Amino acid sequence: MKLFKEKLAWAAPIAVILIIALFSVNLFVQGDPKATNLPVALIVNDEGAHVDAVRAAVEQMSQGINGEDPVVAFSTEKEENIEDLFKDKQYYAALVVPEGYNDAVQNAVTNNAAATLKIYVNQGFNMTGANYAKSALNALIGQISKQYSAGFLNQMNDQKIDASQASVIVNPIVPEEKVFNAVTSATANGSAPILMAMPAWVGALIGGFILFLATSKMAKKERLTPRQSVRVMGSQILFGVIIALFSGFTVATLGSIAGVNMPSYFLVGSFVSFAAFCFFLLVSAVTAWIGKPAITLFMVVMLLGMGVIMMPKEMIPDFFVTFVRPWIPIRFAGDGLREIFYFGSGFYTGESFNIILGIGAVGLVVYLLSFFKPVRNKTVSIK
Repeated sequence: MKLFKEKLAWAAPIAVILIIALFSVNLFVQGDPKATNLPVALIVNDEGAHVDAVRAAVEQMSQGINGEDPVVAFSTEKEENIEDLFKDKQYYAALVVPEGYNDAVQNAVTNNAAATLKIYVNQGFNMTGANYAKSALNALIGQISKQYSAGFLNQMNDQKIDASQASVIVNPIVPEEKVFNAVTSATANGSAPILMAMPAWVGALIGGFILFLATSKMAKKERLTPRQSVRVMGSQILFGVIIALFSGFTVATLGSIAGVNMPSYFLVGSFVSFAAFCFFLLVSAVTAWIGKPAITLFMVVMLLGMGVIMMPKEMIPDFFVTFVRPWIPIRFAGDGLREIFYFGSGFYTGESFNIILGIGAVGLVVYLLSFFKPVRNKTVSIK
């Protein structure tokens, strides 16, 4: 029974509770996700009473139901700008009132042709968010169509309706969908960029910590001169390059074997290697200053980020959007790979590339500054 008197033994159940709690944090993110205020563009290329009816329906939808936030938040845009706005990830979708829509609705029964409202879907932004936005817009169009259908039936009174007219009267307004930045097949339904970015972080974490242990062991055996310390630091950075290249091209190779539809094997492998090296510099910098507790810190960051980076921010609780999501380095690697997979980007992916490069640059500077970190001298007691 002596074990029950050991303080370390009682740390075991506490550690288990903490670890399970960290893993379970993602339940708050993905347990019951609700989309609110998904940004959607409204493009109006026509005018008239029936166009005003669409505007009124959009306004009503924007007010939400029972005081809750609406699923989508509309902003008026011009059609010639929508492709660039989609590439900049400003909107998940767009509702387009095409030219001639007003006349098409006015003469739908006479011409036996349903009017069309267009839905543009920005799949590459985030497939989950884009699908939620598309579903909301389809529901809106269905509601408008139902209202017109009831009006047309009242106008017909006891008139005979042939088969061609019946289909138009039942569905006088139909949606027409167009996909931008399409999520290609065999990319895990749009999750491939995140799934391939995760190993970059894990490889940097494990590699950086093992090298920290190796250099710490060297320092314990003998006190290093300043010149030797510089050589060790240089060697550690060189090892980081090797680890990053192994990480990046291992991911690309396994992705190719698994049948992932990569735009370019070399491009994906190079970008993951770049991200892994920058993450390695970050890990090396933190471990150089605070030591072994750094591994716990980075593991917590990874566990907290697993659910956050997969979901659109409009579907994540405010706490995670404000205090967790901005501090997840893996997110930027995933965003960069998303640019490569779905937006036709090259090695330079814009903002995500700049942020990853900034992480690496700051990590390198902080790591090099650890050269001036005071070294504790070992005290020897003489009896």
